[in-house]
Amino acid sequence: MTVNVYFRPIIPLLLAMISGILLGTWLPGQSAAMVGVVSAFACIVLGAIKQRKPMVVSPIILFAALGYLSIQSWIAPDFPTHHIIHYADTQVREIVGIVDSSPFESANRQKFILHTETIRKNKRSIPVSGKIRVTVAGNSPRLRRGDKISLNCKIRPVRNFNNPGGFDYKRYMLFRRVVATAYVSWKHLTLVKRASGKSCRRIIEDTRGMVSDLIETSGQGDSKDVLKALLIGDRNAISNPLRQAFNRAGVGHLLAISGLHVGIVATVSFLFFQKVLSHMRFLLWNAWTKKGAVVLSFGPVWLYGLLAGMSPSTQRAVIMVMVFLLSILFESEHDPVNTLALAAMVILVAHPPSLFSISFQLSFAAVLAIIYGLSHVRNPWASSAEKIKNTSGFIICKKLYDFFLVSLFAILGTLPLLMLYFNQISLVGLFANIIVVPLIGFIVVPVGLIAVFLYPITILGASSCLEMCALVLEQTLYVVSFFADLPFAVVKTITPTAAEIGCFYVLFWAILNLRHRRRPAILAVVLAVFVLSADTCFWLHHRFWHDDLRVSIIDIGHGNASLLELPKGYTILIDGGGFSDNTVFDVGARIVAPFLWRKKIKTIDTMILSHPNSDHINGLIYIAENFHVENVWTNNQESKNVGYKNFLEAIKKNRIHMPEYEKIFGRHRINGVWLDIFYPPIDFIERQKHDTWREVNNNSLVIKVTYGSKSILFPGDIKAKAEAALVTMAEDQIDSTVLIAPHHGSKTSSSRLFLEKVCPETVIISSGWRGQFGFPHPTVLKRYRQKGCRVLGTSRHGAITLVTDGKTISCETTLTHADL
Repeated sequence: MTVNVYFRPIIPLLLAMISGILLGTWLPGQSAAMVGVVSAFACIVLGAIKQRKPMVVSPIILFAALGYLSIQSWIAPDFPTHHIIHYADTQVREIVGIVDSSPFESANRQKFILHTETIRKNKRSIPVSGKIRVTVAGNSPRLRRGDKISLNCKIRPVRNFNNPGGFDYKRYMLFRRVVATAYVSWKHLTLVKRASGKSCRRIIEDTRGMVSDLIETSGQGDSKDVLKALLIGDRNAISNPLRQAFNRAGVGHLLAISGLHVGIVATVSFLFFQKVLSHMRFLLWNAWTKKGAVVLSFGPVWLYGLLAGMSPSTQRAVIMVMVFLLSILFESEHDPVNTLALAAMVILVAHPPSLFSISFQLSFAAVLAIIYGLSHVRNPWASSAEKIKNTSGFIICKKLYDFFLVSLFAILGTLPLLMLYFNQISLVGLFANIIVVPLIGFIVVPVGLIAVFLYPITILGASSCLEMCALVLEQTLYVVSFFADLPFAVVKTITPTAAEIGCFYVLFWAILNLRHRRRPAILAVVLAVFVLSADTCFWLHHRFWHDDLRVSIIDIGHGNASLLELPKGYTILIDGGGFSDNTVFDVGARIVAPFLWRKKIKTIDTMILSHPNSDHINGLIYIAENFHVENVWTNNQESKNVGYKNFLEAIKKNRIHMPEYEKIFGRHRINGVWLDIFYPPIDFIERQKHDTWREVNNNSLVIKVTYGSKSILFPGDIKAKAEAALVTMAEDQIDSTVLIAPHHGSKTSSSRLFLEKVCPETVIISSGWRGQFGFPHPTVLKRYRQKGCRVLGTSRHGAITLVTDGKTISCETTLTHADL
């Protein structure tokens, strides 16, 4: 048993360490107990080693406990009293610090990590520590890592959009040692001192900058931006449309520096040094040329990894190449799976949060799938005659076949993760890779790397190489665009669960082992099919076979977005939230769409826009573009904002049915649920000419959803005068069990007359945390409490889910906090 478990010794220890890291993330705060476990089992392991006794369980427990402890300082840090997090409040303060990351420039903004040094409070500077994420708006001076700056701004703790299963941005930033954010105009930022000195980091940053500037002068358009990504790992300049094109074509992995790039550096370095050393007679006599070339190759590989930024994929590639070179040096047999496990362990020991990095997971999943897949596929060329094997046609066919298998296994190995994180699958990726990878891997990258190493010697030679790369890249981008523009290039997918991902990999393993391990493979297939069948039945019931009404008030910050799941699976989306500028943050793409995909929803039967303000409409644009939307209901009031224009273009492009307002005004019955549109009046556009108060907010659709004896009122952003008009029109019909607070709890809404007519048991306020508008207003909260309402808010409780069978209604919150 010992031999079987530790046949590849790194693998069980790595899995134990990963299990410990995961346990430490899910159940933090048990460090004292784990220190005891580590101490006890370290003694047991050391004793067994000394006595040369075989071990199975003890090392696994030891590494699991070490993994648990390694993540604790990241997931549950103990901040000192002078840490910057203790000054996160609503006051504007002067902060001085050092830029700790290369600034990312986008949409007239610079974003970077600031290592804080001092903060001014009560007219005196106080030493502080810790990092914050800073966003500078406007034409600020171009900053770089190491610059000392001063800024006047508010410090806010990092917060999540708290939706079930949503992206944990707070944890993501915590893993970067960042606990707070700051937003500042360029007018309130002062460059105190430019970075100086010649540290290793400074030299690397300067070199990256010089290579980047050389690429700028040698290429044009998108080709130079892609070249930066391929050679120095700088993807900041790549536009979102170009990034989307690479992803749609299934070649997005080429934009990340990985084993291809590092392998080329290692190969060229090894051959070069071997050629040089072969002229040294002493080394030839002692057969040291090969080993000497290996030792000298370490330098270029390591330097290139640093120059490329050492992303997780680059780290994995550098470590694997290093281990491979060491196996040559010590003349040992190279086991690629064990080498891959060793690379993963080294990365996790150095930086345990890397386990949760998407690039770490994709990189190792792809390489493991390639290694395992190729080792289990029958070689169709083995029985070929020796004469045929030496022909050029045979060699080309074999290379193409091998390349096809590598691409296939890389795609299959990462498929569930791509669905999990990006909710899309490229249907043309296999074919695009066959064309694009050779162009980039065998021409652009090698010639570009030659340019990088030529740069210190001859700028003219480096420029010539880069110009050649740019010419090839221009043609390559045409190929990428061709595949990306195909209407069937990509398919949007729902989000798989952990069980579904596990079943996929079990089936992947079983199919590859049907020939060698037939019985366990068949058993694995049966087990996976059984689990998937049960999983399918669960989701069919959850989506289509339920008889209750479910309403989810999504946490999208300031704005409104609500999902209604009617009996038998009919879906309605009321508003989609949104920021004022979708290029800065697209609520539809980042929050609403993932929320729907996690619920296995790809079709919206009816999408309702209450009114065309950005905090209600901008999140709907992505949904209209990427989901199957049957109908759109709105009051048809025109707006001059960009969001409304893009919304109408998406509706027209996808041929979504959008009836006139008079056709949707009134009562509708859908699967036993009543939808009443009470407001605005059908002729509100005409009335607007005389009633000046009838502006966009006051023309919001007011919708009441009723199922049995329970009802929910969605009044949009109407204010007091519109509320009075609504009461006159609908009278007692607006009485509801739950009220979604009008205008996010603004003091201009929720009048006493309105609340008396609605008479809600529960009020839900959809607003941002300490937003600039001050919602919800204290006087409104007091008014709700005086009416005896239970008051909940997305800013405090996260997403809120209402479930009713028509007789009773339950309310669940994502976060457990006291009511507002």
